[in-house]
Formats: sequence, structure tokens, C-alpha cells
Amino acid sequence: MPKKVIIIGAGPGGYPAALRLGELGAEVAIVEAREFGGTCLNRGCIPSKAFLDTGHRVHAFDGLRKLLRDGSGAAFSPDMLDWEKVKARRAGVITGLRTSLEKLFLAKKIEVIRGKAAFTGPGEVAITGPRGAVKKNFDAAILASGTRPAFPPPFRDFHAELTDSDRVFDLPSLPKSLLIVGGGVIGLEFACFFNAMGTEVGVLELLPEILAGEDPQVARAVRSSFEKRGVKFHLGKRTSALTVSGGLRTVELEDGARLQAGEILVGAGRAADLTGMGLEILGLAWDRKGVKADAGMRTSVPNIYAVGDVNGISPLAHSASRQGEIAAENIMGGDRTFDADIVPRCVYAWPEVGSVGLNKAQAEARGFAVKTARAFHLGIGRAAAAGETEGFAQLVFDAADGTVLGAQLVGGPATELIHFLALAVKLKLKRADLKELIYAHPTMAEAIHEALYK
Repeated sequence: MPKKVIIIGAGPGGYPAALRLGELGAEVAIVEAREFGGTCLNRGCIPSKAFLDTGHRVHAFDGLRKLLRDGSGAAFSPDMLDWEKVKARRAGVITGLRTSLEKLFLAKKIEVIRGKAAFTGPGEVAITGPRGAVKKNFDAAILASGTRPAFPPPFRDFHAELTDSDRVFDLPSLPKSLLIVGGGVIGLEFACFFNAMGTEVGVLELLPEILAGEDPQVARAVRSSFEKRGVKFHLGKRTSALTVSGGLRTVELEDGARLQAGEILVGAGRAADLTGMGLEILGLAWDRKGVKADAGMRTSVPNIYAVGDVNGISPLAHSASRQGEIAAENIMGGDRTFDADIVPRCVYAWPEVGSVGLNKAQAEARGFAVKTARAFHLGIGRAAAAGETEGFAQLVFDAADGTVLGAQLVGGPATELIHFLALAVKLKLKRADLKELIYAHPTMAEAIHEALYK
């Protein structure tokens, strides 16, 4: 008999797991309480990129404006945009992708159950949905239920009066001023978009620098670019109080400073909420970081696996997808493991950021003697021709033998180029190996070629 597998969550961790299990001959059902595709498709990666694309078009027009004939009469400003049309474009992108995904599952004959799942025993779940309650038996289960925006104090007391990365897409109007709490990827992407749309944007970050965990050179380059465009950063600042009055939000900092904005977006990370899923019946512990899983996605309960944000290993959609495939194969007798060192980390603002593997500090913490090499876009022909000279390519090598340990790219198509450097990290290629490649001219990839000779 085929192995029965239940997957809870149809996001970027759950649906790839279901597809792989189907290919391997399992009898699989996937349970989703909200929209098919999860946070990434409906409230995260895809809608934010649709917004950013709109913002980038506005930003690009500013560059084009300099080439217009004097007195041409051509005029454009962000306030000419229709906010409802901007939101409708984002909604159309989501609907199209979600419909395609649902049709794929229909074609693959994978059972999709709408509702909330809760474990009632070591091999049974109860699912409560629009058509009532049903119970399903399983041989193995995959938790892929994701996370929710986290609201640290004192912001959590004003949850309904503030917005977050899930709800920001439905703001009734474009805010004239916006304070973003959190200087990570989520906060910076929205800061970039709203700044391009003409909103006065500030970023409040508890830590002394943005993009925690990234190379300091990367963080400084991105912050400098944002500041030139008018984004104000309040770094190393802790909030002591918040008031909402008359459509104005006022944040009081511990140093006595006050920040005011028409809207506050809380982008201070995400947290798991597995209340009501019956994990206590399985003896499976969880906290705000989720459920602990090993590199094979196995939890402390032998037939329960956890993938994606809910295991806290690597909170990225593409990590979730790989983890879902790994869990599927291990359920069916495989022995796959997740390698966090080859996960590309991307920021889709401008300048873009793509990084992979270890930065200098991380490599040194692991005991490597390190050499780094960096080439700036100012000297790259394609960058100069396109007017995209912000940024650089930086490579991190093992000083002993030249093995590529990591890379950090800022500017240009960094989120695309980082993949070939991920391959270098995966295959443990050396500096000499990358020098053997022929880099087309003129391309932004030539920055990598230049860095190899630094």
C-alpha cells in the first residue's frame, strides 16, 4: 500500500513537498486554512515584488527625465499614480499564479483540503473546514504552516491600529509618511518602494546597523543609497512608548526623541503560532521560533517533519521549497540533508543584494584564515553605460587554498548573478577555477571577474 502523508500548509514548503511525494508514489493530501500558495505568494514575496516593480518604474523615470528635451512638456510625479490600480495590478499577479498552481494540483490528482488541521493522535488529524469536520489517518506528516508578523512591545498593544507585511498591501490610501519598524529585508524592501512612491519614509532599528548578519560593507552601501534618496534611519534606538491620536502615530524613544508618521509598518520579523494544532498530543514542543528539526527536517517525533519558516532554520521561501523536497524524499526512505551554506540571500530593493555562503566575519568565526577581494561597479563598462554604478562584487576565499567560501553582491542584477557563485560554494571551486571562465563584455558579471584579480 502507498504511504499516506498529510501536509499542513500549502505554501512554498508544503506544495513542493506534495508534488515530490506524488512523484514518489505516496498517497498525499495537503491542508490549507487560507489561500493556496501561503504567505509567499499571497502576502509576501510575490506581492512585494509587484509593488517594487512599480516603484522601480517610477525610479527609472527619474533617470530618463534628465534626457528629455528642454521644454518638452513631459511631466510625471508619483502622485499621478492611482493607488487602487497599483493594488489591483498586484492582486492580478497573485490570482494568475495561484490559479496556475491550483490547476497543477488538480492535474496531478493531489488532494487539497480546505480547513484547519489539528492532531488528535500520533497518526490522525482532524480537519475543520467549510464542509464540516473530517479525520484523516497518516503514516507521516509535514508541518509547513509558516509564521506570522511579530509585534514587539509596545507595538503589540496597537496591533489593530498599525500595519505589517501581511496587511500593508491593503492600505486604503498611499501614506504621506511612514515609519518602518525593522531594518531587515522586509523593512528595507518596503522602505524602497514607498520612498519611490513619494512617501516620507523613516526606518527604526534596534540594532546599530541594518541587515543584521550581512557583511558590514553591504549594509553600509545599501544604507548610503537609501539615505541619498531621502530615507531616514534611526539606528540603535529602543522604543519606550507609542501613541495613536488623530490619524498620527507618535513613537517615543528611550533617549527622549519623538518620531511621528501617518502610518507605522511593523517589519520586525515573524513568529510561529502553532496554538490549536494539537502538538501537545504528540509531545512536540514549540516556541515563537517554531518546531526544532534536524538537517533532514525530522522533528523529535519520528513520523513528523517540519519545513520552512516553522522550523526556524532558514526563513526564506526557496529554503522552504528545498526543505519540503528533502522531507518528502526522507519520508519515502531517502537520506537527504539541507545545506544552509548554499542558500542565496536576496534583497530586491535597489541596489539589489545577493549573498551566499560565509562573509569574512562568519568565515573567521569558523576558524578559516580568510582573504577577500572586492571590485566596485564604478569601473565596470556595463554599469557605467546603464547608470548603475552603485555597488560592488565581493568574494571570500580560504587563504590556504583559494576555495570560495562566500560572496556578496550589491547592485545590478545581484539576485540573479548570486546563483553561479552559490554553485562555486557548493562545488568548493577555487579562485583559479573562476578565473578560467570567460566573462562576456560588457556585463555586470565582469565585476566578479575584476574581483578575482584584486
